[in-house]
Amino acid sequence: MGIGYLYYTIAPTLPDVQQLREVQLQMPLRIFTAEGDLIAEYGEKRREPVMISEVPDSLKNSIIAAEDQTFYTHPGVAWQGLARAAFYLVKTGRKGPGGSTITMQVARNFFLSNERTYDRKIREIFLSFKIESELAKDEILELYINKIYLGTRSYGFAAASRVYYGKSITELDLAESAMLAGLPKAPSRYNPIVNPERALLRRDYVLGRLLALGMIDQQSHDSAKAEVVTAELHTAKPDVEADYVGEMVRARVEQLFGKNWANAGYKVYTSIRSQQQTSANTALRDALYDYERRHGYTGPLAQLDAETMADPLLLSEALEALPNPGDLLPAAVISVQDDNTATVMTETGEQHVLPFEDVEWARERISIDKQGDEITNVNEVMAVGDVIALQRRKDGSARFVQEPAIEGAFIAMEPDTGEITALVGGYDYYRSKFNRATQARRQPGSTFKPFIYSAALNAGDTAATIYNDAPVVFHDSALEGEWRPSNYSGRFFGPTRLREALVKSRNLVSVRVLREIGIPYAVEYAQRFGFEPGRLPPDLSLALGNASVTPMEMSGAFAVFANGGYKVPAHFIDRVEDPRGNVIYSTPKVVFCDDCDPNFVNPLDAELESEGSASNGEPATGAAVTNDEVLEVLNNEDATAEESAAASLELKKVLLDTVDAPRVIDERNAYLMTSMMREVVQRGTARRAGEALKRGDLAGKTGTTNNQLDAWFVGFNPKVVAAAWIGSDGLDPLGRGEAGGVAALPMWTSFIAETLAGTPEVDFPPPPGLKTIRIDRKTGEPAAGDNTMLELFLEDNMPDAEALKRAEAAEQSSEGDPVVDYDKSRSEKVEEVEQLF
Repeated sequence: MGIGYLYYTIAPTLPDVQQLREVQLQMPLRIFTAEGDLIAEYGEKRREPVMISEVPDSLKNSIIAAEDQTFYTHPGVAWQGLARAAFYLVKTGRKGPGGSTITMQVARNFFLSNERTYDRKIREIFLSFKIESELAKDEILELYINKIYLGTRSYGFAAASRVYYGKSITELDLAESAMLAGLPKAPSRYNPIVNPERALLRRDYVLGRLLALGMIDQQSHDSAKAEVVTAELHTAKPDVEADYVGEMVRARVEQLFGKNWANAGYKVYTSIRSQQQTSANTALRDALYDYERRHGYTGPLAQLDAETMADPLLLSEALEALPNPGDLLPAAVISVQDDNTATVMTETGEQHVLPFEDVEWARERISIDKQGDEITNVNEVMAVGDVIALQRRKDGSARFVQEPAIEGAFIAMEPDTGEITALVGGYDYYRSKFNRATQARRQPGSTFKPFIYSAALNAGDTAATIYNDAPVVFHDSALEGEWRPSNYSGRFFGPTRLREALVKSRNLVSVRVLREIGIPYAVEYAQRFGFEPGRLPPDLSLALGNASVTPMEMSGAFAVFANGGYKVPAHFIDRVEDPRGNVIYSTPKVVFCDDCDPNFVNPLDAELESEGSASNGEPATGAAVTNDEVLEVLNNEDATAEESAAASLELKKVLLDTVDAPRVIDERNAYLMTSMMREVVQRGTARRAGEALKRGDLAGKTGTTNNQLDAWFVGFNPKVVAAAWIGSDGLDPLGRGEAGGVAALPMWTSFIAETLAGTPEVDFPPPPGLKTIRIDRKTGEPAAGDNTMLELFLEDNMPDAEALKRAEAAEQSSEGDPVVDYDKSRSEKVEEVEQLF
C-alpha cells in the first residue's frame, strides 16, 4: 500500500526513459586528415561509444559477474542486495554500499545525482523499474558500458581499453576484460597502472566470480589468473604530425560551436593530405638541419660521466631525460674508432656508426659567419661520453645534426580550391606554439616583385619593356633621406627587359618599375591578391618587398597566378561530424566568378582569422550553434538524458553550398607572369629546383631580405602552390650567402619532389588574346634574325606598328621565322609558347 502510494506520487515526476535512446555522451574533439588519419584529440574525457554487438562476451560476462550477477533476470532492482544494504543500515546506523544493480547505476549516472539521500534512492529504484519496462537488457548494458567512469580520464569500457591496453575493445582477452570489469567499484583504488597489486587482487576476484557462475571453465580461469599485469598508459597517438593544424582547427571549432567544442564528440575532417603533411615536416626540418651544418657546430648536448656510460640502465635513463624536439634522437658517443668513425647509442640501445663524411661539417661555430679550422678526424669533434643529436632517415639510418636555433614555416594549398593540403608552423610545436605559417609577419623580399610586375603589365608595360639596371640615388622623405638600392650581386647590367629582370631578380629595375607606375597604384593593385594596405609601405622600398606578410598570405597570393587570376579563399576544414556521423558543418565549394565584386568579404576568411580569436569561448556570429542554455547542457557531464537529447537535436548545418572566388586580375596577365616565373625556375634564381625536379610545369620566385633576415621561395604548378620561409624569431641575420635560393628553396624542392613524384606535367594553357612576337633580346623591339627570341604580348598592347613592319620586312628579306603569329592552331601556339622556356 505504502509502496504503491509512493510509486504513483513519484512516477509522474520521473524523466522520459526514451530520451536514453537519443543521449549524447561527452566525447573529445578528434581531428583527422582528408584520408582519416588522426591529427589530434582534445578534451578532458576520453570516450569511445560502442554498440553492444561490438563488446566481446568475455567483457560482458566479467561486468555482470563483478557488478550484477542477476542482471538478465531481475526487474531492475535486486531485492537481496537491497536487503543487505538495509541490514547494514540497521546494524551500523549509516547508509552503506550494496544493492545497486547495473540498471540502477544507469538511472543514477544518466538522470540523478550521486548524493546519498533516501529520496534519491527511492527515485532511483522506481526509475530503474521504468527503464527495465521500456528498454531491452542489452540496451541498458550498452548504456552502462559507454557511460561508466573507469579512471585515467576514461569514460566507458572502449575508452578504457585504449587507455590501459592500447587496443580496441574487440581485442580484449579474458584477463584484460576481468581487469577492466573490476574498475567501476573504485577506479582509483584498482587502477592497474597506479596500484597494480590491488588491481591484480580485484581482477582475480572477478575471475573467481566468473568461474563460480559457470561463465568460464577452470582452465580458462587458471590461464587468465597466471597472466601478469600488462596495463600501461596509452594516449591517443596521432597518425600524422600536424600539431599547428590541430590548434588551428580547435580554434575554428571553438569559433563555430563556442564552449561546447571539447565535449560534444565532434570529428573534424581537414583538407590536409597525410603524405603531403609528412613530406612538409621532413622538408622543413631537413632545410633547418642543413642550414645548421653550413654554419658550424655549437657543441654536444651534454657530457656523461664514466659511471653512467658503464651502466646501460643509467645511460638509457640519462638519454631519456634529455629533450628531443622535432625528430631529434639524443645519442651518446660510446667509441671513436681508428678508422675515423664514431659509434653512438640511443636510449633504446640502438647503435649507429657515423663516418667521417657525416662529421666533417662540424667545425667550431665562432659566429654565424665564422668557423674554426677544418676537421680532419672524428676525434676532433667527438669524445666518449658526448651526447649528440641524430636525425633518423627514412631508410632507418641516422645522420649527425644539431637542434636549429632558427625557425621555418611551410604551407601548401590547391590553387583552384583554396584547400590547404600541408602546413607546418615551425620546427617543433612543443618547442614553440607560435604558428609562423599564419601568424609570423615578415618581409617577403623579392618574392613580392611579381605583384609589382603584374601591376606594371596591367598599367601598360609588356614583358619586353626596357628598364635601366643602373645605380640610382633616391631622395625620399619616407625613407629618411637618401636611399641607394643595389642588386644582390652588387653588379649592374644596363638596359634590361622586364622578363629578364624578374628572372634574375634585378632590384634596381623593380624600383624603377614601381616609380614608373606609381606607389599608390601599386599598393591598390597589391590588395587584389589579399594583402592588407596598412602593411604595405607607401614608398619605393615596396619594390624590394619591404612589406609585412605571412607565408599563408604569400601562398594565397601566388595562387592567383596559378589558377588564372582568381582570389581563392584558403581553408583547412572539409567538414565537421557529430558522434553519429551527421555532418553539422561543411565547407562550401569554391566557384570561380568572373563578374563578382573582388572586394567582397569572403565568409571562408573566418577560418584563417579564427586562430587566437576564439579564446573567450563564445561562438562566432552566425555560427552553427544553439543558444547558451543548450551549450551549457551539452557541456555538462551531469546533464540528464532528456536535456542532452534535446540539445543534440538543436545542432544545425551551415547552409552554404558554394562561395565565390572573384576574378582579380586578367587571365592573360596571370599567364604572362607565370611564364616569367617558369623561367625563374628553369634558368633564374631558382634554377637549382629546375635542375633537381626536371619538370617544365613549375614557376616561382625566390626572396631574400636585407642582412639575410628572411629567406623565401614561393612556387607553384597548376595543381599545387607552396610557400617556404626560413628566418629567426629574434630577427638575427641568417648569415652570409643565405639567400632564398640557398636556404628556403631546398625545402620547397624536397616537398614538390615527393608530392609530384610519378605525376605527369600539367600544362598552363595559354588564354585567348595573346600574340607571340619575335623580339631583339637587347632592345625588346620586334626583330628578325640572330639574337632574337619569342615573347608574349597582349593583343590590345602590341609593339609599335612601325616597329612590327620593319621587323616583318627584315624577316622577308632574310626568309627567317615570321615575326608575328596570326592564324596558328591552339596546339601550335602551345608549342611556340614552350619555346619561351
